[in-house]
Amino acid sequence: MARLRGAANGRYKPALQRFAEKCRFDPTTGCVLWIGGTSAGRGNSARYGRFCDADGQMVYAHRWSAVHIHGIALGDAQAGHCCPHGPNTLCIEHVTAQTQLENLAEQSTRQKAKALQSSAEKQRWLFVSLGIDPAPPAFEVNSDAIPFYDPPEWFKPFMPTTENSDDCPF
Repeated sequence: MARLRGAANGRYKPALQRFAEKCRFDPTTGCVLWIGGTSAGRGNSARYGRFCDADGQMVYAHRWSAVHIHGIALGDAQAGHCCPHGPNTLCIEHVTAQTQLENLAEQSTRQKAKALQSSAEKQRWLFVSLGIDPAPPAFEVNSDAIPFYDPPEWFKPFMPTTENSDDCPF
């Protein structure tokens, strides 16, 4: 029998709600980033989100997202990252089914792209992945030139309201 998370103290929350509480939307990239617990992936040093599902099993956050949010039937396939702003292992919005060979090629591409990133880009992704608002740029930004994305529909019900600005992460 599946153990209900938090049922012992009467605070059961559906898995999607618990999952969304560990995510943060980045309006400049359109990514939903995992800010919950992480662990190193098998065989590499990249950090991957970890989530305890309704059965009490630890699963990768991007894999849970692919199946339960995006409706991708993975079967034997792997959940790969297809983030348009460079593969990010903590992005749970841009995922796709991949073969192991495709996934290994993507890891190689991610490592090469990371080596070419500027230190400012690396710092921004670090801040965002930790749930910290990155420092504003030191120069004036033309806000018309920066695209701002709307949050995905599945995530909107879980976003903080702007009525109480203390709860709003951005």
